[in-house]
Amino acid sequence: MKNKKKELVSEVLIFVMPLMVLYFIFFILPLAEGVYYSLLDWDGISKSRNYVGVKNYAKLFTDDKDYFTSLAFTLKYVVLNVIGTNVLAFLLALVVNAKFKTTKFLRTCFFLPNVISMLIVGYIWRFIFNQGCAALYKATDWEFFNISWLGGGNVSVVATVIVAMWQGVGYIMILYLSGLQMVDTSLLEAASIDGAGKVKQFFKVTLPLMVPTIGVNLFMVVSQSFRQFDLNLSLTGGGPGRQTTSLALDIYTEGYQNNRMGYAEAKAVILFVIVIAIAILQLRVTRSKEVEA
Repeated sequence: MKNKKKELVSEVLIFVMPLMVLYFIFFILPLAEGVYYSLLDWDGISKSRNYVGVKNYAKLFTDDKDYFTSLAFTLKYVVLNVIGTNVLAFLLALVVNAKFKTTKFLRTCFFLPNVISMLIVGYIWRFIFNQGCAALYKATDWEFFNISWLGGGNVSVVATVIVAMWQGVGYIMILYLSGLQMVDTSLLEAASIDGAGKVKQFFKVTLPLMVPTIGVNLFMVVSQSFRQFDLNLSLTGGGPGRQTTSLALDIYTEGYQNNRMGYAEAKAVILFVIVIAIAILQLRVTRSKEVEA
């Protein structure tokens, strides 16, 4: 019995401890340092670091109107991107899961934009929205192409979501496709024998079994949407008037352009808390649905 315990302890030390050390070095330690820096008045470069306590947090919630502009944009962007990406990815997964001759080609086409850097994607679509749409408007006189997609307001939010979906929907589609292919066909056959049609089979059998996959994809898109930075930087630069400045871009601007690293760290900590809270809530909801399924 003692030998088994020793073997178990040795296995834990060999396989688990290295991972725990790496997790501590690359996650826990930077997180602790970020919280510490958020309590300082520091430009990120000089050795002079003045401890100010929670003044950075107090300033964030009382004096920084730009922060709430970024928060409003980010929340709208997250909601639209999460819903749009997951719905479209699920529909595309249903299409490429069917047995067509062009199925492999379609999978490749839908996934291909995901291999392009989001920074480059932003520059490509900025050209499309500005020069491309202007040329199409001259050729067709369709008012749709005369819209100022990057001119601010809700239109810019929609434009940003369109680009993000174009780039990221392929990866989420692959995850949904793997979930669809793991559905036990015998359950679908049994439902068919009981008289259930294709639509009823989908809502009563396929969809409940896809809840774990849906939960994972929701978590991935939510976290990625809150961390969105490079797309906003290259597509709109956060403008006009900070109307498309995401929280991540606001943190970058505060820390590396305004040289207020302590204040930027305070914003980063708040963003971390927001993402964790939403992730926990979302996981609880999806797990409850999974149990019911």
